Amino acid sequence: MSTLRILLIILLFSLTGCILPGTASRHQAYDDRSAGSQSSKFTKTFNEDFEGVWSAVLMSLGDLPLDKINKEKGIIKTGWVEGFSERKARSIVSDRLFDDYWKERYRITIKISGNNLISSVEVSCQIQEKARGGSAAYRWERRRSTGEREEEALMRIEEILE
Repeated sequence: MSTLRILLIILLFSLTGCILPGTASRHQAYDDRSAGSQSSKFTKTFNEDFEGVWSAVLMSLGDLPLDKINKEKGIIKTGWVEGFSERKARSIVSDRLFDDYWKERYRITIKISGNNLISSVEVSCQIQEKARGGSAAYRWERRRSTGEREEEALMRIEEILE
C-alpha cells in the first residue's frame, strides 16, 4: 500500500509539475520593464501643474493613435505604430538587388504624476520586430528600446511647456 501511495505521489508531481519555494516559474507574467522598455531612465520633472503637463503631453503625441487615456491615474498609452526597422531582411549579397527591411512597431506609454506646483513625466517605449520571410514573419519579437523615442518624447514635451 505504501509503494502505491509513493507511485501515486510521484505520478501526481510529474503530471502537475513541481515548483520549489524560491524558484521562479517559466510561466510568470511578462513585465513591460524587462525586455521592451527602460522606464526609470526616462523621467523628467517640470515646474508646471498637472493640468498643464497633461495638455502638453497630449499635444506632443500629435498624430499618434491613442489607445488608452486615464487622466485619474495619469496614464496615456498610444496604439501600435508600424514602420520598418533598420535591420535588413536579406544577406549582403542579395541586399544589392532587394531593398528589404524587417517590420517594426512601437507604442509609447507615458505616466504623469504631480500636483499644483510640480509634475513628473515618465516615458517608456515598447518595440517589436518581425522578419520579412520564413516562420518569423508570423510573429512579433520584443526588442530592447534604444531610448531615442523616449528622449524625443520628453524633448517635445519640454518644448511645448517652454
